[in-house]
Amino acid sequence: MKLFNTITACLLLCAGLVSCEMKDELKGSGAGTSEVGYLNLGVAVNASQNSVVSRADNANNDGENVGVAVSADDFPVTIIGVTDPSYSKEYESYAALKAENGGKVELPIGEYTVTAHSNAELKPQMAAPYYEGTTPIKITAGVESSAEVKCTMKNMKIQLTYTANFLAKFESWYITISAGNNTLEFDETDKNPAAVYWLVAENVTEIKVDITATPTGGGQPVPDSRVLSKPDGSNWAGSDALTIQMEENTSDDPTGIQGSGITINASVSFDEDSEDVPVTVKPGNDGDDDNKEPEPPTPTPEPELPTVTFPQNTYTLPADASKNADAAITSTAKGGLQSVKVQIIGGNVGFAGITSEMGFADGLELVGNTTLGPVIGAIVQGLEMPQAGDTSYTFPVGGFFEILQQMGATTAEDGHVFNITVTDANGTASESLSVKVTE
Repeated sequence: MKLFNTITACLLLCAGLVSCEMKDELKGSGAGTSEVGYLNLGVAVNASQNSVVSRADNANNDGENVGVAVSADDFPVTIIGVTDPSYSKEYESYAALKAENGGKVELPIGEYTVTAHSNAELKPQMAAPYYEGTTPIKITAGVESSAEVKCTMKNMKIQLTYTANFLAKFESWYITISAGNNTLEFDETDKNPAAVYWLVAENVTEIKVDITATPTGGGQPVPDSRVLSKPDGSNWAGSDALTIQMEENTSDDPTGIQGSGITINASVSFDEDSEDVPVTVKPGNDGDDDNKEPEPPTPTPEPELPTVTFPQNTYTLPADASKNADAAITSTAKGGLQSVKVQIIGGNVGFAGITSEMGFADGLELVGNTTLGPVIGAIVQGLEMPQAGDTSYTFPVGGFFEILQQMGATTAEDGHVFNITVTDANGTASESLSVKVTE
């Protein structure tokens, strides 16, 4: 009866818990519940970046560049649940969001992330800037909340210009502006190039500018190269606006000194400061890479393979018994020992039985073998096992001479055969040594 009461109590407790959970769901405890709040959302482009200048000559009478204001109305907007990640709400544009219920968005209570971006795909090179912004929001039951997504430029602006002197001095040119795998190309076919909006990789501190220009009326092409970096050495990033100016310098000899007849000026402005800041311009290479013979590649040294050596291939007992001290297999391993395997093939029935029982007939790993050391040590005193990383090891075959003679004459044609295989990080080497017993 007591057991029945206990089981009944547990069932009632579980039912109570389930009832509480159902009650919470009916009341609402977050996204996906019946309780809602409201969001008044604003989407804007960062004020300091809210204009686009397509070409360098878009200027007013004061010489200031005049851009076209950027509207966020066509920016797609996405609302994704944080409290409930399965919840999302998308609008094809901010204008569509504003048109729905006067711009007031109804959402289940909870936390969300709101993202808005330019109505385009972000690419390495674009004719227009790409803006994107994200902001977190929290919706409370019955409360009308306000939030703004401020979109900033994710690519940097590159504007190349030419001075009148440069255009007069040179009749053709080829220019590349590069960082990593992203390269811009310019030539004389467009003397007033449009700005390019460039997706710069992370951790880029230098932008390289290369130019080869041909003087007007003919002559030897003039090469030059420069590396551009921010004054503080920080990374180039989205929202930077870099202006690069090509200018003919005053050198009489365009193939001579000081910039090889070309001066490369550069300045940058940042979204938090509209004032232009001079860019650090350093020499790149000598600008004549195309005419240089490529340097031969440095050969990669071949890895030094391990070696296995011994004084002679065959010993005959008892004639060679006096050579026991020198009868050893020596291995070297510049790459650090990884494996030393020794296989002993007995040349008569008695010794073959011993080597088979010890495991030598199939080959034994010696590196790090703590079990085998004491066993072989009883035969060859002082013998130690090799350790991983050792650069040499000696296996004293001569230490077996006494027991081999005690086992009697060999019947196999090659006698007792010792095979050793050594492996290190650079490769593998193997050799064999035989011991014949005549009496």
